[in-house]
Amino acid sequence: MNLTLSEFFAVGAVIFAIFMSGTIQLRTNLLLYAIQTLLVGVVTAAFYLASNESQYLWLALVIILLKAAGISLFLAWVLRRINVFRDGATYLPIPIAMHVCILMLGIAHFLADRLPAPPDQSLHLQAGSAESGIALVLIGTLFMLTRKTAVSQIVGFLTMENGIYLFTLAQAHGMPMAVELGILLDVLVGVMVAGVITFRIQKSFEHIDVTQLRDLRD
Repeated sequence: MNLTLSEFFAVGAVIFAIFMSGTIQLRTNLLLYAIQTLLVGVVTAAFYLASNESQYLWLALVIILLKAAGISLFLAWVLRRINVFRDGATYLPIPIAMHVCILMLGIAHFLADRLPAPPDQSLHLQAGSAESGIALVLIGTLFMLTRKTAVSQIVGFLTMENGIYLFTLAQAHGMPMAVELGILLDVLVGVMVAGVITFRIQKSFEHIDVTQLRDLRD
């Protein structure tokens, strides 16, 4: 199947998400997340080129500047402050995690094939963009469930959010711009709060392994 421009970059975002599961280096994960989000922004820009609707161009700029650059730089600053650069342990060995991610891509393809076609075919979108969105949601969920540090779980959540956005963009051609910007602002504030909480956890307990917090008792 020939990929459209938007599908090509959407698949690229999934590939970088799979690469995230192949490393325990937190700075590398942030870089891969930034590239993944940059590609999601490029997908949005491709919608602008196909539809000539300016809201997609503005959304692309906001995604690239605030999420790909701003959030990534903020989390990198958090890592420097807490002086933690590796995910100490994972619930799944790295090779198994990567194979599971590839399996999830197959599941996403299976699910996307059963989705109804978008109501407006003028943008020449196929199921590939929706498939990539589902894959990002699944991979982000796996990342959150198998990593132990707070920063990794934040990155997993952000990957899920990228997937939800991409799926919405592919199936419904996005939300009203005001709604999308409101959600993006909520995500930005949530990440900043999570970063501050991560710093406080490290300062109080000298680690950011969230699994060890289960041992706390009143």
